[in-house]
Order: sequence, then structure tokens, then C-alpha cells
Amino acid sequence: MSLTNDITGTPAEPRSVGFGPLTATVDYTKLRGLPASKYPDYFNRVHQLFTGLEIDLWSQIAQYQGEDQLWLAHALYLYGANRDALPDDFDHTAAVSRLVGRATLRTAMPGAENDAFEREVLRASGWVRGAVVRKLVPPDTAVAAKLNLIYNPPGSDQDGKGETKVGPLQENVLKELADLLAKVVDEQLRHWAPPTGTKSEPESLDHLRRIADFLQTFVAVGLRPYADSWEEGPYFDGFRYSERLQSTWELPAGPAQRLNWMMNRAQAVGWDRQRGALLVKANYDATRADDRETLRALLRERLSTDPTLSRRVEAMIKLTAAHSGGEGNISVQPIFPSPAWGTKSDWRWRVIRTLVHELMHRLAHPRFRETAEGIRHSQIIGEGFVDLLTVDVYTQLWDAVSKSSRGAQVLLKGLDVTKQPDPSFLKVGYGEAGASAVAIRDLVGGDNVRAAFFLGATHLIGLPPRQ
Repeated sequence: MSLTNDITGTPAEPRSVGFGPLTATVDYTKLRGLPASKYPDYFNRVHQLFTGLEIDLWSQIAQYQGEDQLWLAHALYLYGANRDALPDDFDHTAAVSRLVGRATLRTAMPGAENDAFEREVLRASGWVRGAVVRKLVPPDTAVAAKLNLIYNPPGSDQDGKGETKVGPLQENVLKELADLLAKVVDEQLRHWAPPTGTKSEPESLDHLRRIADFLQTFVAVGLRPYADSWEEGPYFDGFRYSERLQSTWELPAGPAQRLNWMMNRAQAVGWDRQRGALLVKANYDATRADDRETLRALLRERLSTDPTLSRRVEAMIKLTAAHSGGEGNISVQPIFPSPAWGTKSDWRWRVIRTLVHELMHRLAHPRFRETAEGIRHSQIIGEGFVDLLTVDVYTQLWDAVSKSSRGAQVLLKGLDVTKQPDPSFLKVGYGEAGASAVAIRDLVGGDNVRAAFFLGATHLIGLPPRQ
């Protein structure tokens, strides 16, 4: 398929293009009668219509190549024909500016197969984001109250009426948590110790990079119209998963990184009811700066006074998949764990799940991530929703692979292709954080969760953006 399809080859018009719950109208019949000599007046008039600004847009794009101008003419026409679907406060000036910049970076021309041009324009302009969020309904007062109790669970103290409340921080309980974390580190390290007299076997990063690129496309399609519709997100900023994938052995593991690793695990273990819910017992509140600093100080002291624990945490950092935040790298283990953990096929299925999980971290909207600072159980945002959406994707992937005789061969490559993913891989993890994310989705619906996570519409899950 040529990038520069002849526009006379477009499908029948008018027609519709779907984006999940959205439908856009496509009909360039009148535009085709506009000669290139009329482009200056057309671009300036359209710009003023959309933005209310009397600016000579033509002077900015007169130097564009003919195909660039053709692309932009159709893009603005398509956008204008569907702008009534947008909320009243939508920033049309920013949308037009994005389309002007996209003209020279385009990936499809008018007439491209599968409505590729329309899908590019309406996503890149922000139309899909704005229109889909407008159609969704935020939680009512009663649901919002239930959500607040999930985000901010009560503590272990009681008020005068016998109801639980979050009282002062109990530092002695945090010391119990530090002891428990030391045991967790030992548990996890045992998964990586090869049998006596053997060495760890390498995992192919090159193969995992190919899987990563496949997953980037799979997620875009499987979670539309949400995952790939933030106009400033990874699907528009040049992000390519394989180019950001590296070995966990490259991760720095100094004192700051060891402390951060312990803080992350303290959240996962500390809220876990099966391990005593020690953060609940301690009245820990992540919104209280003093609580966070007290926990950090305690863990910092534990690491500095226990060199064996410090060395083991360093080793775990080198063996823990991670996303370094923002536009940073995503790291996966370059070796298989001990056979005592499971088979190599088990591990490959697990790594594929991990690749999805770390990609979700990369796709999370900054406004969504920032809301963690305003709730007591911050790991619901930091990991719970991430793993919830990971399972959505992983379930779709396994469903597709199970119907394809070649699918598992491509993913497992050289391993036992008859080995199915462990059922636990299809369940939301991260303990109470994951269970809470599931409960929130049950209350607000999956579309609201995806719009909040990928598009930053946090009000749809009862969390206003941080000011």
C-alpha cells in the first residue's frame, strides 16, 4: 500500500469510522472541488473558524510540500465535520496546532486502507480523547463515597463512636514490617539460585524485543479507543518498545535505589491482609509526609545497619523487572530463574505478562500517576490499576494465541509450546492494591477506568487531578 494513495480511490462517501463508542462522519465530496489555488484562503478561514484567531495560517504552511498541504486540508475538514462531538471547553487551537505539526510526520494519506488516515487525524488532534471522555459519566455521590473508602481505607484506631479511624502512626508496627520485608527478600532470591553445580541459563533479549514491539501494537488495538488516543502519548512521541528494553543487570543499585525498592515492596507487603496488613495496623497514611519519611528513615537505617540485607536487595534490584519512569527504559531479566520456580515455558509466559505490565506503566497518563500523592493507599494507582489492565491485555493475548496454531510457537520460540500460561498469570496481582482496583472498576465501569488511566480523566474514577 502506498503512503500517497490517490484520493480518488477513497471508499464510498459519506461513511462512518468507529472508535469504540464513538462514530465519526467521513465525506470529502465538497473538499475535492477546491483547487490548490484556493488553499491560502481555505486554511486561514478554517483556522479562524476553529480558533477565533485572525492569524495567517497559510504563511506557516506555504512551504509545505503538496502532499503535506493535501493531508492538512483533509485533516482540518474531517476535524471540522466532527467537532460537535467535543466538549464545549475543548481546546480547538491546540488541536489545529497539532494537526499542522502532524502534516509532515503523517503515516497515512487520504484514501489509505482501513481508514488509516481518519484514525490518525482524529487521534492525533485529540478528538478521540475529548469525545470519548465527554460520553462517560463520573460516579455519583453515593458511589464516590464508596470509592473514597477504597482509596483511603480506615486505620486500626477507634473514635468515640466505635468506628475505625486513621490515628497516629505506630512506628513499632513499621519495625515489624521491616522484619517481614527481610524475609520476603530471602523468599524471592531463592527463586533465582541455580541448583548446585549449574549456572543460570540466559533468556534471549533479542527475542523479547520482538515480542515487545508486537505487544505495543497489540495493546493499541486491544484497548482502543483508550490506549493509543492520548495525542501527546507514546503512540505519537516516537516511542518504540524494543528500543527501550534492556537487561535488569543494567539497573543502578546504589543506596537510593535499594531504599526505593524497599519502599515499593513495603507498600505491596504492608497492605496485604494475608501478611497481616501491617500498614493498616500501623495507621500508615501515604498522604502524610511525616508517615512517608518515617518509613523511609526506618528502612534506610535497616539497610545501613544490615549489610547482608543490603547486598540481597542489591541482587533483587538486578533481578526485578522495572520501568524507570517517564520516557525511561524498561528492564527485564536476562536469565531464566531456578528450575525450582518452574519450567522455562512458564517463565516465558510470565515474562510476556511482565512486558505487558511494564508497558502499562509507560502508557499511564501523568495526571493519573499524580493522583497517587493524594490518597492513602497510593499503590492502587502505582500498581493496582497497572496490573488490572495488564490482565485485560494478557487475557486477550492468550485468547488469540489459543486459537492460533502458530501463535504460541512465535512467542515461546524453542520452548514447550504445549505449555499454557499458569492460571495465576490471568489474575490481578499486587494484593490489596490489585483487589482494590478491581473493586473500583466494578463500581465505575471499565471504560471509566481506561479513560482515567490512559487519558488522564481521573474524575471518572472519583479522583480529581492534583492541583
